[in-house]
Amino acid sequence: MVLISDLNSAASQAAITSVLNQGANKRTSLGYLASGHEPEQSYYLGTQQQYARLGMALSHYLDLEQSYTQAGLDRLLNCRAIHLAGGDTFQFLAQVQKRGLMAEFAEYLNRGGILIGLSAGAILMTPSIACAPLCGDENHLGLSDMNGMGLLPYQFLPHSDLSDGGVALSVRAACLLEAASLAEYPLILCGDEDAVVATKAGLSGFGQPLLFDGVSLMSLV
Repeated sequence: MVLISDLNSAASQAAITSVLNQGANKRTSLGYLASGHEPEQSYYLGTQQQYARLGMALSHYLDLEQSYTQAGLDRLLNCRAIHLAGGDTFQFLAQVQKRGLMAEFAEYLNRGGILIGLSAGAILMTPSIACAPLCGDENHLGLSDMNGMGLLPYQFLPHSDLSDGGVALSVRAACLLEAASLAEYPLILCGDEDAVVATKAGLSGFGQPLLFDGVSLMSLV
């Protein structure tokens, strides 16, 4: 799994290429899961161009709100890697819950698939999206179930302002999130110039992301 704030950053591109260039199949099929309906598919087309600059073809778009089909989902899950788009975290989670896709993505990872989460898409992969208000998202849908996919034992906060070493943001996180939650699932603070790769062996930081367990701030290397 790759968790990023900004696809354009050098750290994000390094993290993505480090994962997708592993193994014999360097030329890989990439799919795109929209966080909400894209009438003109403008975010998809922009993301497609960004991957093209990395020499990678993003070739399949899936929208959970409109024109959703089982065949479209099957095609997405047959891609070697899936880009989970940024956007409204609460809306994205609501659609994944509505379609009952939590187990599908866990199985996809178990089969060796790769998930690349951008902002909301990265938050979605974690055990809880409760930290989403810290980056400006609002629970306008009134969701009561904040459980994410739970694919890694960490929470994730994109677009983090780490100019003060993450101190102010960690204080805000401690006020919003339960201490037990932070102790069990530490919060990754990821700036727009940072990225994180999560594997079974643990976390690898690109740039200077931080980890906050409710007590201490630690560097991810």
